[in-house]
Amino acid sequence: MQNIIKNDETHVLIVDDSVTTRNVIKKYLGSNYMVHHASNGEEAWQLIQSEENISLVFADLHMPVMNGMLLLKQIRSSDCRRVSNLPVIIITGHEDNDAAKKASFNIGATDYISKPFSELDVVTRANSYSNLNKKIVELETRATSDDSVDLLNNKGFHILGEKSIANAYRHKLELSILVMQAINADSDITEHYENISIEMIQTIIETLKKSLRKEEELAHLGSGRIAILLPMTKAFKAHIVAMRFRTAVAKLVFKHNGERIKLNLAIGLNSLANQTSSITINEFQQQTEKALEVSLHDGGKLIVRHDEIIDREEYRKDQTALSPDQSIENRPQAINADVPDNQTTDSQPLDTRHLCQHFQNILNGDYNNIPNQHIINMIEPLESILKYAHKQRLNIAENTITDGFKA
Repeated sequence: MQNIIKNDETHVLIVDDSVTTRNVIKKYLGSNYMVHHASNGEEAWQLIQSEENISLVFADLHMPVMNGMLLLKQIRSSDCRRVSNLPVIIITGHEDNDAAKKASFNIGATDYISKPFSELDVVTRANSYSNLNKKIVELETRATSDDSVDLLNNKGFHILGEKSIANAYRHKLELSILVMQAINADSDITEHYENISIEMIQTIIETLKKSLRKEEELAHLGSGRIAILLPMTKAFKAHIVAMRFRTAVAKLVFKHNGERIKLNLAIGLNSLANQTSSITINEFQQQTEKALEVSLHDGGKLIVRHDEIIDREEYRKDQTALSPDQSIENRPQAINADVPDNQTTDSQPLDTRHLCQHFQNILNGDYNNIPNQHIINMIEPLESILKYAHKQRLNIAENTITDGFKA
C-alpha cells in the first residue's frame, strides 16, 4: 500500500526485475521523489493505469513477463494522453548493442542509461524529464480543453480520435462515435438553438457524465455540440447509449426568462464497422455530423446513423428508376382495417403498419407509445433475430424501406 503523499510530489515508476537496481535508483533520487516499484512490464502497466500522478518511468530492457520494449510500445500506443506522453528512460545492460538502443528510440524511448550508471545519470534525467513532462501536460491541457465546460475541445477530441482509430485498426476492435446537439423541444426548427445557454449545456454534460464508462470521454466541439468516442462498441450498442442519453436529457427542465424549457438531443451516429476503407478522425467526424444534420432537420426526433443516410440516398435512386406502380410505397401491405392504429388485442397479429410505427418508436426511445399487447408479441421475434445475428457474428444492417421502417 502506498503512503499518503503530497499532490506536488513528483512520482517516478522504476521497473526492473532486480530489487537491487530498483533500490539503487530510489536511493539516488532521494526524498524529492515519490517512488513506485514494479518487477516487470505487466505490473508496471497496471500501476501506470491506476496511479495517475506517475510522470516518469525508468524501465529495464530485459524483464520476465513483459520486457521494457513491450512496455514502451504499450505506453506509446495508449489512447490516454497522460499515458502516451510519459517520459520513458530505458535501462540497458553492457550486453545490449547499439541496435537495441536504436530500436527503443524508434518505438519512442525518451532516453536511456546504461548499467552501471551513476547518481548523476539518474538525477539529471529525472529532473529534466519530469519537469519537462509537467510543462508539456499543462500546455497540452490548455490547448486541448474547453474550460467553460471542463471537457476536451475540438482539438483535444481530434488527438484522442486519431489514437482511438489507430488502436481500433491495429487490434481489430470496434469503435463508434456520437455527435449530439441540444435543441429546444418546443420550438420550430428555426428556433431550436435559441435560449440554450452555457449553463444548460453544462447541466447536460454533467448528466451525460454520470452514465459514461471509464474509457469514454466527452468533448465539446463548440456551439453546444457534444461528441463522444465509444471504444469497443458496435453501432447497435452505440444506438442504445444514444437512447439512454436522450432519455436522460428529456427529463431535465430548465427555467429561462420565466419560462420552462425542455430540451431534446439530436444525435448523429457512426461506426468503423460501416466503413469500406480506412478513415481519418476528420472524415469520421464529418460523416457523423452529416448524420446529425439529418436529425436536426427532423427536429431531433431520430438518432440518425451515417450508413442510413447512404441507404436512403441509394433507395431514392432505386425508386427514381422504378415506374410508379413498381415503387415500394405503392406495393400493397397487409393491414387490418378494422383495428385502430393505437389498439390491438392479444389475439391480433402484428401487421406491417404496426411494425413500421413501433420500430420508429423504438428508435426514438418512445417505448410508452407501443401498446403492451404489441410489446408482448414483439419480444419473441426480436430476441430470435438478435440471437441469430450474434451467432453468425453479423452486423445488423438497417435499410430503410418505408418512411421510418427498418427491416
